[in-house]
Amino acid sequence: MPLYKFGAGDLFYNRIKTHPSSSFFTYLSNIYYNNRGSENGQFANSVPNVPVGHLNLFEYNVDRSEAFPDVKTGKITVGPSSSISSSNVPDTGIIFPFVYKGLSKVAFKNITREQYIHDYAPGDVITGSYQLSSSLTRQVYVSSSHNFNDGRYQKSTGDFVVTQGSALKNSLDYARRLGDHYNFISGASSDTTVIQIPSVFYGSEIKKGTVELNYYVTGSSIGILRDSKRNGALIQHSGNYSTNDGEVAGVVLYKEGFIILTGSWDLSDPIGGDQSDAKFRMADRDVDRTLITTNPRWTRFGMGTNDNVSPAVGDLTLGSASFGIDFAGTHTIPTVTMLAHANRGELNHSNNRTYNEYHSNMSASTALTGTFMYSERSMDIKKIHSSSYADPTGSLQKTTYITKVGIYDRKKKLIGIASVAKPIKKTEDRDLTFKLKLDI
Repeated sequence: MPLYKFGAGDLFYNRIKTHPSSSFFTYLSNIYYNNRGSENGQFANSVPNVPVGHLNLFEYNVDRSEAFPDVKTGKITVGPSSSISSSNVPDTGIIFPFVYKGLSKVAFKNITREQYIHDYAPGDVITGSYQLSSSLTRQVYVSSSHNFNDGRYQKSTGDFVVTQGSALKNSLDYARRLGDHYNFISGASSDTTVIQIPSVFYGSEIKKGTVELNYYVTGSSIGILRDSKRNGALIQHSGNYSTNDGEVAGVVLYKEGFIILTGSWDLSDPIGGDQSDAKFRMADRDVDRTLITTNPRWTRFGMGTNDNVSPAVGDLTLGSASFGIDFAGTHTIPTVTMLAHANRGELNHSNNRTYNEYHSNMSASTALTGTFMYSERSMDIKKIHSSSYADPTGSLQKTTYITKVGIYDRKKKLIGIASVAKPIKKTEDRDLTFKLKLDI
């Protein structure tokens, strides 16, 4: 088999930029990603083994059920007290990483040094989990209790928590070059809603001009936000109150994956002007789980998006409200383009059995001594080129058909095979070049 080395001009390294679209829809505290509902499996309640609206990061343990639900991250235990020895790691039905505590002092990132020393004995099995998932999350900051720009606040438990407003200060200040709509961090005195989009959904950044937020009540649209100017400003379009169309109701941090909403005007207009109509009144909770009631506003957008807001709170309901978020991400894919050449006069012989005319390839003759002598007959190459005559007498034209191109490393180990859609005819007077592309 001939081997050819790629020349200086045969390898090209490129990056392809793609913009896959993502769509989220929230209704009754249920999140639907790209219109995917629940899918029951044969071995697990959910085929992806993650909640609806979530993405399985590794796509492991698909349609697998756990045999021992009490197997936890840390020391493997089955039952309330029994311990499994390090030489008997059980088959729980799912894939999980594990290491032994030993001289290497290897553990997982969620295991602290103190836990490693005091909670595990030498030889114990330390386990991890591949059941990692991701989805949208929402947080609400109410001006009467906690401003979005507060550096720290004290919850009822006495814990100090850094708010996202303070954590995003540098990003917001940097984005001010795009417009003054990012300048609310210094004095945010109104209610604020923050929706976080994990990077697994958008890649390196959200594509500018693709963000759209839809607010529905009883299935009817009462407001649309778009970053139509591609500068991060979320501008209202087709609102129930047209007087607020063109107003900025929030901003987008494209690289960080945050949507920050500050639009506090009412979006509802019930018949007769009764703003207390139950189907338009919304129940929400702030970061301290304090009950909030309000009319539909952009600061109440996304209620039920992993924010622990139940579909019904007292006599107020979320049953009439639903929310849609659409955007496109930016993913950069490194690629390698390889040019494989089949030059004229080369690659015109094949070891395929159909390449030759097979006759009796051995002959036998009897010598005077009474012994037998064997010799191989030469094999003829099949003439497969077309001709206008039934029995052409022209010269032989070696013809092969190329079906695969193998890629080898420097140690001549096969690392990849490119298959063509249909066999390519190769004659002695033909030059061929195969263009191969590999996504990394």
